[in-house]
Amino acid sequence: MNGLQHWRLDRDSRGVATATLDVQGAPLNVFNDEVAGELRSLVERLEQEPPRALVFRSGKPSGFLAGADVRQIRKLASAREARTVQELGQQLFDRIEGLPFPTIAVIHGPCLGGGLEFALACQFRVARADHQTKLGLPEVQLGIIPGWGGTQRLPRQVGIRQALRMILEGSTLTATKAATVGLVDLAADPASFEADVEKFVEDRAAGLSVKRPGRGLVGSLLDGPGKGLVIATARRKLGRKIEDYPALPAAIRAIETGLRSGHAAGLAEEREVFPQLLFGPVAQNLIELFLRREQARRVSSWVSADRVPQKIQKAVVVGGGVMGAGIAQLLALNGITVVLKEINEELAASGLKKVTDLTTEAATKGVLAREQTAEVLRRVTAAANWDTVTDADVAIEAVVEREEIKRTVFTELAKRLQPDAVLASNTSALAVTRLATGIAQPGRMAGLHFFNPVHRMQLVEVVRGRETSDDTIATLVELVRKVGKVPVVVADSPGFLVNRILFPYMDEAVRRVCDGIPGRTIDAEAKAFGMPMGPLELLDQVGIDVAADVATSLGQLSGDPSPVPERLATMAREGWLGKKSGKGFYEYRDGSVGSPTRWAVEGTTAPPPHEQVAKGELTKIQRRLLYPIINEAAKCLDEGVVREAWIVDFAMVLGTGFAPFRGGPLRTADAIGLPRIVQEMQTLQQSLGQRFVPAPLLARLANDGRGFYDPRPQLQEVH
Repeated sequence: MNGLQHWRLDRDSRGVATATLDVQGAPLNVFNDEVAGELRSLVERLEQEPPRALVFRSGKPSGFLAGADVRQIRKLASAREARTVQELGQQLFDRIEGLPFPTIAVIHGPCLGGGLEFALACQFRVARADHQTKLGLPEVQLGIIPGWGGTQRLPRQVGIRQALRMILEGSTLTATKAATVGLVDLAADPASFEADVEKFVEDRAAGLSVKRPGRGLVGSLLDGPGKGLVIATARRKLGRKIEDYPALPAAIRAIETGLRSGHAAGLAEEREVFPQLLFGPVAQNLIELFLRREQARRVSSWVSADRVPQKIQKAVVVGGGVMGAGIAQLLALNGITVVLKEINEELAASGLKKVTDLTTEAATKGVLAREQTAEVLRRVTAAANWDTVTDADVAIEAVVEREEIKRTVFTELAKRLQPDAVLASNTSALAVTRLATGIAQPGRMAGLHFFNPVHRMQLVEVVRGRETSDDTIATLVELVRKVGKVPVVVADSPGFLVNRILFPYMDEAVRRVCDGIPGRTIDAEAKAFGMPMGPLELLDQVGIDVAADVATSLGQLSGDPSPVPERLATMAREGWLGKKSGKGFYEYRDGSVGSPTRWAVEGTTAPPPHEQVAKGELTKIQRRLLYPIINEAAKCLDEGVVREAWIVDFAMVLGTGFAPFRGGPLRTADAIGLPRIVQEMQTLQQSLGQRFVPAPLLARLANDGRGFYDPRPQLQEVH
C-alpha cells in the first residue's frame, strides 16, 4: 500500500492480509498521530477490498506495541484536544472490531496500554510465550485511565474481577497467564512460534472457531448478578488510594458505566474523565517521572554523547551473599557470563545455590520461562580462586561493608584483571574514592549501588569517584540499562544520594519513638502521607544491622547528636535484626509484619490525640518526618551530589517508594511552599535543635520566592 511510512500491507496467495507496524525512528512501536492516521487509511482500504483474514504484526524485534506515545500525551494542550484524540482512537478501534473478516493480533514483547486496547479490538490474539512478552493496561501508573476502550473491552474478554485487577494495579500478564484467563487465544512456544501462527491464521481464515476458557459458575455469577458486589469490593480495597490516585475510582466508574449502560456510554465516560485526570497534578507528576525514567536510561544523559560504552560479555561478582548472588543472577538473566567469586569452596557453593533459588523462583512465578532456567544457570559458575576471573570485562564487589576488606578485594582485582576492565563496588555508604586508593588506573573504578532485593528494586546508583572517568560511567550506565534497571549517576559523598536523604527521615522516626510516640502511630502517619510503608518497618526490611552501619557513617551529617546509631547498634548486638531474624521494631511471621516489639513501644506514652487537619495539610508527625528529607535533598542538590532537582525526586521515588503521586520530595516542597517550610523548620529548630536549620539552598530559594523547579538557582561551587 503506497503512501505509508510506518505500516506495510501485504497479501499472500491465500488472500490473507498482513499489516506490519514498524514506527520509523523509534526503538519501540508506539501510537502517535501519524501511526493512527495511517492505520485509519489502511482500515478504510481493507473495508473496500476485504481479505480472507487480517493479521496485525510488529516489524520490530523489541515488541508489538508499547502503547500511546507518552510525549505526545504530555503535549496535549487542552481538555478539548485530549477528548478529540480519544474520540478518534475509540472510533478507529470500533471500526477494527466491526471488520467483517477475522482479525488476528500476533504479539511478542510489550503489548501495553493503547497497544493492548488495539489488540482487544481484534477478534483473536496469539502471543509468544517467553519472558519478554507482557500484556497489560498500566495507564493508572501515569495517573490516567485507558482511553481507547480498554475499560470496556477488557472486562468482556477476561471477566470483571481479572479486568479490575489488571487496570487498578496496572499489572501485566505473561503470554501463558493471558491464555489461562482468555486474554489471548494461543500462547505459542517460541521454538515453533511462526508455524503455530501460520496454522492459527489458516484455521481462522477457514472459519474455524476458537475454544476459550470458561469462567465457571462463580465467575459467571460474579460477571452477572454479582458484578455490583465485585465493584463495591474493589472500591473498598482501594482505601485511601482513592484520594491519592483519582484515576483508580475513575477507572471503576468507566467500567461500571459500560456494564450498566452499554459500550457507547462506557466510551463516553472514558472521554469525560480522561482529560480531567490528565491535567490534574497527580498525572502531571507521574508522567514527568515516567519521562525522566526514559531520560535516565540514556547514556547521553550522564556523559557526553561521544563516549562509547565498553561491551560487557563477562563479569566477576566478588561475594556470594544475598546482594552478590542477586547481582550475579541479574547479570546472567540478561545474557552476561558470570563468575561468582568467594573465599572458599563452601561459600562459593552457597552463593551458587542462592542464584539457583532466585532463578527457580522466577520460573515458578512466570517471570522466566522454565526452559530458560537452565540457560541462565549455565552462564554462572562459582569459584574460590582468582584464576577464572582474569578475562572479565567488569568486576562488581559485594562483600561485607568494611573498608579494609573491600580495599583488599580491589587490590587483587586490579592485579589480575586486564587494565581496561571496569571495577565497581556495591557499597551503600563507603567512599568510592578511598576504595580506589592504590589501585592502578583509578579512573576505571566507580560505585554501582544496587538496592535490596536486587530482582525487585529498579534503581541503581552509579557513583562517580574523584578520579572516575567518563568512559567508566558510560560503561556502567549502559550495563545498568542492559540488565533492565534504571541508573542515576551521583557524586561520591557519604551515603551517596538515596541513603543520605533517607537517613534523616528514619533517624527522626526513631527519635520520635524515644520521645514517647508509639512506633505504629509513626508508621501509620507515614503511610497516610503516601509512603509504601512506615520508616520503622522500612528499617526492619533493610536490616537493623545494615541500618546501624549506615547510621554510624551518616550520623556525622546530623546537626546535633543522635541517639539512633547506638540504639540500632544495640538492637543488632542483641539479635533484633528486623525481618530477616523475625524481630526488629515489629515481629514477623511467614514474612508478614506483626505486633510491635518493645523497641517500638518501650518508654512510649499514650498515643497523641488524633490531629484534625484540612485536606492536603500535613500533621505534626508528618512534618517532622518529611522536612528532614526535603532539607537533606536540598543539601545534596546544593553540594553537587546530583545536578538537577528531577534526579533527586526520581531517585527517591524509584529507590524508596516516596509517594509517587506527589512527584518526589522537592516537587512536594514546591507544592507546600518553600517560605512556609523554612518558617516551620525554624520553629522546630528552636525547640528540637540544629538538625532543623534550613539548608542554605532551601533558605535562598524561599527568600527569593522561588521553588526547586524554577529556573536553575545559582549553586555553591563544589571543590
